[in-house]
Amino acid sequence: MKSRTPYQIASRDPRLTQLTAEARALLKMDKQFRRLLPDAVAAGCQAVRIEGGELLLFADNGLIAARLRLIAPGLLPRLAALGYPADRVKVRVSPRLPPVKRQKQSNISEKALDGIEAAADTVKDPLVADALAKLIAHHRR
Repeated sequence: MKSRTPYQIASRDPRLTQLTAEARALLKMDKQFRRLLPDAVAAGCQAVRIEGGELLLFADNGLIAARLRLIAPGLLPRLAALGYPADRVKVRVSPRLPPVKRQKQSNISEKALDGIEAAADTVKDPLVADALAKLIAHHRR
């Protein structure tokens, strides 16, 4: 079976094609807007959309939101020159939570890992031996 990218799948449906194009346009606007900001502020915000002449921004925390409220209105003419006209700014705090680190589901004892390692040395198939070596390395971290 041949694998396809999400863009190839989306190209078969006109609605998905339109949504993909809109998403790309929004990502491009966000990228263009963040280029206008200082690095510390750009890393903590996201330009979401322009609707009814209002640029909606999400900030990771209150400090970034306050900075955006101060500097974003002055950047609107530069953003309009890039093709994104807006005459006002709305800033919302929307914290990005760090991804939850998953715990290992299975634990293999050191004695079992030693046994697997000894068995891996006797395996003649290089693919199986490589898979066993990866398994052992993964569980010894």
